[in-house]
Amino acid sequence: MSSEEIIDPTAMTETVSKRTLLHLVVPLILTVLTVGAIAWVGISSYRTTSDGVLKLTHELMEAVQHYIGQEVADYIMPASAGDLVASGMIEQAPPQLRDKVFYSYSTTMLRKIPQLQSFYLADDEGNFMLVARTKQKDVLDCIRLVTKGGHEFFEHTQYNAQGVKVGTYDKDAGVYDPRTRPWYKNTQGTSDIKWTEPYFFPTDGQLVMTSSLRFQAGDGHTLVFATNISLNELSSYLKSIQIGRNGSAIIVDSDGKIIAARDMATISQGQPWTPQSRVLSPSNYPVFSLGYDHYRVRGFGAKHVEWDGKPYITMASELPHYSAGWILLIAVPEKDFASFARQSSWQSLKFAGIIIVFSGFLGGLFIRQVRRTDRGTRALAAQKLQIIHESAAVQQVAVAPSLFEPTVEPLVLTEQLARVTQARRASLWRFLHDGAGMICEDSYDSTQNAHTGGFEVGRTELEQFFAVVEEGSVLEVPNAAVDERTTRFERLVMREIGTRMLAVYPITSARGVEGMLALEDARTQPYQQYFMSLMAAVAGIRFSAQAKVEAQFEPQEAASGATDGAVAPLLSDNLLMQAPELDALRGAGVYPSVAVLVITFSDPVVDSAQDVTDLLALINQMAIEVKTIAEEKQLFAVELAGHRMICMAGCTAKPDPEALTRLADAALKMREAFIGALAAADLEPVFTMGIDYGPAFGGALGTEGHVFNLWGQTVSLAELMAEGASDPGIIQVTERVYATLRDRYLFRSRGTFFAPHLGVGRAYTLAARR
Repeated sequence: MSSEEIIDPTAMTETVSKRTLLHLVVPLILTVLTVGAIAWVGISSYRTTSDGVLKLTHELMEAVQHYIGQEVADYIMPASAGDLVASGMIEQAPPQLRDKVFYSYSTTMLRKIPQLQSFYLADDEGNFMLVARTKQKDVLDCIRLVTKGGHEFFEHTQYNAQGVKVGTYDKDAGVYDPRTRPWYKNTQGTSDIKWTEPYFFPTDGQLVMTSSLRFQAGDGHTLVFATNISLNELSSYLKSIQIGRNGSAIIVDSDGKIIAARDMATISQGQPWTPQSRVLSPSNYPVFSLGYDHYRVRGFGAKHVEWDGKPYITMASELPHYSAGWILLIAVPEKDFASFARQSSWQSLKFAGIIIVFSGFLGGLFIRQVRRTDRGTRALAAQKLQIIHESAAVQQVAVAPSLFEPTVEPLVLTEQLARVTQARRASLWRFLHDGAGMICEDSYDSTQNAHTGGFEVGRTELEQFFAVVEEGSVLEVPNAAVDERTTRFERLVMREIGTRMLAVYPITSARGVEGMLALEDARTQPYQQYFMSLMAAVAGIRFSAQAKVEAQFEPQEAASGATDGAVAPLLSDNLLMQAPELDALRGAGVYPSVAVLVITFSDPVVDSAQDVTDLLALINQMAIEVKTIAEEKQLFAVELAGHRMICMAGCTAKPDPEALTRLADAALKMREAFIGALAAADLEPVFTMGIDYGPAFGGALGTEGHVFNLWGQTVSLAELMAEGASDPGIIQVTERVYATLRDRYLFRSRGTFFAPHLGVGRAYTLAARR
């Protein structure tokens, strides 16, 4: 036997031991370790899940708590913040407008905010006003405490959603005195907002609380403004909230009295409503009663309580300070969340995902509510600042000297309008007495801090725009260039400074629409409507005073027939118009009071034969209109000389006192006709006009086919005024014209000018008739 065939028994035992260790002991140990690890993971997962669920429960309840607190804050804020806003508006309003401000604010808030029920306003003399909802939908009842025949009545006036009066009646007020009511008495000695105890209205099933604020008006009287807010809607909101499977929330005050609960309506209708019936107690809300007891001992936060052998989680938190110390209590059965620990891994992941999504949704809603609240706070701050600006503007207007004097320019109106609305330009427009046009009494450019005015627009070229203004409604157009109602106004007035947005506020009086306030590129807000209406009313009073002045200076009709001593002009090729008297004229004469109008046109630029044809047609149209106006106003003559046109009146041996008035009226009509014709042809104004008044001499020239001509400084100064006009379409006059017509027409100073052989004089711009 060879040595290789010999077997060692000890070596075989070592191999078996290694194999046994490798195939039995190691797998067993690994199995035990795996089972232990699984068990440990299971137990740890269960504990971790339980702790995580409990922690998540607290976090979720805190998120819900914050969300509910924010909703309650938003629910109460219109009453508390509204008291401050309304008192500020009423405090700043004049006594004669106090009722209007109160009714306007109250009706608007009741139509926009459903939880508000009514508004009160009372003063220290017992005067009382009330605006409340009625059982009819969209119908509001405006109530005033009045005395008739020595007896007090509630005077009811009802309005629908369109502001139309739908009913009125009186109701006996008995011995009602608002100064004895709780909402009035609890404001004594303080300027803070005070809340009354909740009280039940059996007639409409509403549980309400009243917030009130005491303030002092400008006339020295003490007033109290109060707001009734419904708690029914708050209870309905708490009922709709789902907290876990069986969780709920309740709101109590610092004394444990119930403010709102999910079944509040049932409780209030099932038994008499008394302060004792709404106290939180174990008989009606046992879990919440335990949570409230823990809060009184340990303060705010989450607490574990047990009732009827079942564990609950309760949480108490404080609501906003203006909610009169209200406390939010949340109660959730612990089993609603403990079931998470007994679910499988995929269920845990699924529920965790749902919770994450739900928490994200709640967080998003919370952020959204925070941002909304922040925006609302900024809006209220901006509105408060706006009220300060408006008050300052009204004060500036009120102290402006001679504001209603027609001869004084209304600079303060346009300046304050531009400042309050942050408009690029604010202008004041008035309809002419015949309605054929509008004259700009003043236009203020805020960027240049400059005033202009005196320019006129006619009805013929702005027919649609005039119709919109005469409707008497506010017009706001974001882009005036594309709106067919304002496109021509934009081209004539706005395009020169490049503005786009246009806001038009009609100015009305007893006679109808008198004019408008125009704002360009303004940042208008809905709450500025009261200020704009006030400014329009001020302008309307000014226009009414101006109309009385116009009635005193209506020009008398010119006497028919020839004026005594008139020199009849000759029929000549260069005269566009002449007086009817065409008797032969020989020699020369001196005329003591001649009115001369010189119209200068820019030289045209043409590129083709068609341009020449179109230009001649336009010139012919304007010449026909000039002749018609000259005949209507009984001018002496209209002479053409190249690019100039000379109109004359008063060429008589005796002074003609109405010659200058007739010529000024003719100049205004000619300017309107020229602007309309050029606008229709899409051309800018290319003319200037000058007027002077004084002595001149003239007569017939030549031997045959005599030509009438006029000389003198009056003619030269009229031509100088036309050539020195600052802008196209301007009527520039001398100081002699201004001194004669300033009581009948609107003028604007242009400064001084130098005339050869005469020295320095003053020039003015003729704007319109008063």
